Formats: sequence, C-alpha cells, structure tokens
Amino acid sequence: MLNRGSAGVTMSGSELFNKLREDFSILRGNLLVLVVSWIFLYFAGSMVYPYETLYLQALGASPFTIGLTGSLGTALLCFSRIPGAYIADRYGRRKIIVTMTYGAALSYVLLAVAPDWRFATLGIAIYNLCLIYQPALQAITADSIPPEKRGMGYALANVVPSAPAVLAPLAVRFLVEQYGFMMGVRITYWLVMLLSLTAAVVRTLWLEETLKTSAKPGRLSSEFKRSVIEVFAALKGMSKPLAVLTLIMLISSFEEPMFHSFMSLYAVDVAGISKPDWALLNVIYLVVPLVAGIPLGRLVDIVGRKKALLAAYALWIPSTAYFVYCRNLIGMALVFVVFTLGASLFMPAYQALLADLTPREMRGRVMGVVGTLNLLVMIPASALGGLLYEMKPASPFLLCVVLGMVCMVLIVLLIKEPVRREV
Repeated sequence: MLNRGSAGVTMSGSELFNKLREDFSILRGNLLVLVVSWIFLYFAGSMVYPYETLYLQALGASPFTIGLTGSLGTALLCFSRIPGAYIADRYGRRKIIVTMTYGAALSYVLLAVAPDWRFATLGIAIYNLCLIYQPALQAITADSIPPEKRGMGYALANVVPSAPAVLAPLAVRFLVEQYGFMMGVRITYWLVMLLSLTAAVVRTLWLEETLKTSAKPGRLSSEFKRSVIEVFAALKGMSKPLAVLTLIMLISSFEEPMFHSFMSLYAVDVAGISKPDWALLNVIYLVVPLVAGIPLGRLVDIVGRKKALLAAYALWIPSTAYFVYCRNLIGMALVFVVFTLGASLFMPAYQALLADLTPREMRGRVMGVVGTLNLLVMIPASALGGLLYEMKPASPFLLCVVLGMVCMVLIVLLIKEPVRREV
C-alpha cells in the first residue's frame, strides 16, 4: 500500500509539473520580453511609490499643490490615450513603446535632482506624457498571447513581475535609514532611472513588431473626432445594469487618488508612523495579492460577483474609518492587509461582471470608454483631496467612507447578476 501511495503521489507531482510547464510555455517571444522588462519596471515603481508624496512635501509642496500635481499627471495621461491609440494602430507598436520607455526612464532624472516641487512636477508631467505608449503596450501584449491562453497569459504577466517587487520597499527603507530621507529618496530615483533604462534596452534588443500596416496615416483630428463619437455611442448603448456598474466604478475611481495620494502624509504626519516603517507597510500591498489574489479570484466565481463586490466594500469601509483613528504600526499593518484583501476581491469581481454584462461586439468600445472616464473623474479628485486635507487631514478619508457607503447601497439595490452571461 505504501508503494502504491508513493506512486500515486509521484504521478500527481509529475502531472502538476507538466501542467505548470505547459502554462509557463507561453512565456516566449514578445511576451517573455515584456515580462522581463516589467520585472525591472515593477521593481522600480514599487521603490518610488511609497515616498513620492512625502518627497514632494519635503520639496515644499502643500497638500493642495500635491493634489494639483496628481491632477495634472492624470490629465496628461488621459488625453495622451487617443493619440497613443492612433499611433499604435497607424505606425505600429514597437517604435513608440521603445522610444517612450527611454523617455519615461529619463524623466526620473528631474525628480532625482529636483531643487523644489516645481522641478519635480515637470518630471512627473514628462513621465505621464511618455505613457502615450500605453495603448501600444496593451495592443502588443494582446497580440503576443495565444487567444486560447489569454487568461493564463495575463495572469502570468501580472504575477511574475510582481514577485521580485515585494523586496523593493525594503530596499528603499534601507536607503532612507542609511542616508536620511532626502538623500535616500534621491538615490532611489537614480536607481529607478537605471532600472527603467534597463527595461528600455531589453525592449530595444528583443521586442518585435506585431503589426504590419501599409495604410497611409490619417489626420489626428479626424481620429479624435471619431473617438469622441464612439464614446457617446458606447454610453448610449449601455444596458441599465452596465450603466450602474460603470457609475460604481467611477465613484471608486474618484475615491482612489483622494485616498492613496494622501495616505502617506496622514500616516507619517498625523498617525506618527516613521518614514522607514511606512516603506515596510507598503510591502503588504505587494505580498497579499501574491498570496491571496488567485484564491479570492476563484471565490468570485463561487459566491458570485455581487456578493464579492459587497464583501470588498464591507472590508474597505470600516478599515478606512479605523485608518483615520489608528496611531500605531500594528494597527496600520492590519489596515493595509484588509485594504488589499478588499482590492483583491473587488477587481476580479468588477472585471468579471463587466464582461458578463457587455456584449462581445461592444466590449472593446465599452471597456475603452470606461477606462477613459475613470481617468477623467480622477483629475478633479486629486486636487479636491489636497484641498480637503489642508482643511482637515481626516476629511478626504472620511469622504471616502461616505462614497463607499453610497456604492454599497447602489450594489444592494441596483446590481443584479445576469441570468445569462455574455460570452
């Protein structure tokens, strides 16, 4: 019996290994190049994210100015999407991706040497303009994954680069403790520039074009006009449940910059968390999705999208209120865990329900419109968050509690899962 049991275990282990090997076999060609470049970029982004707001504050920016800077960056990102999509489909993907990856990398120099917040804002503006390559990046990623394996392909593209990034906040914490806050963050920006340049070189050497077009370039103004018409057509064609879901996502997007842009300021200046410990807390944001993301994604399929959305807000609302009154590291760590669990439930539930409610023939337009609208509502939200923070530091977070309750009510009263899901 022992031998038979051992053989069974060996067989199961062998089957598991073969399945994993089959899943990872799609990491080749362009997809492998992109994942390798993302390993460098995810690590870079996770290094700089915890301290960007605190760095702007140290350079003399007020909370309202920080909010305006965030609004400017989001506005530039939003309005670069239309010409970015136009260029990707007219001139191909590779050239704009490679060129603008170098541009985004070099923009960090301005942040590394910034004498004041104005100079840093210029670097942030240039960085967001360089993200004009995002539509091309999304297109070349889709081009590079076999249609029958897109689910696993996107999962690997998200998870593999995220794993090393878990160590990034710890690296920044070490630099801040060794060299002090300002010098530590400046060194971090130089390292981020080098990591981003490495990603650009990887793309230069190995990324291949996926779109062969002989079409003559059209007029950008005509493309812009056509895109605006498509926005209104997609909005008009939405069903009531889809419109409600879009409204909930827009409210959530409005909350996001108000909360995350000023979270670090509140934690350090009001709650008394040290700057090195703030980096430590950000590790939780990276670890929890790696551990819980896939199980919670499966849970969405088991319990349904609506229940998962409600569970996400049931986690977010009380933990946001607790964040306002928390004054210790352990409490903050608990808040971060609960926040991230909520996000790990919300996003797959929202994405799945959006796909369930959107007819296949409208899916591209609807998702594009929703993405653009999300960016548009984030533009004023960041500035408003800064204004509220200056009035009373707890204000933007308490507003998020209220908006979260509004979303919860909308989900309870107006969201119904379709009897038949769109394929």
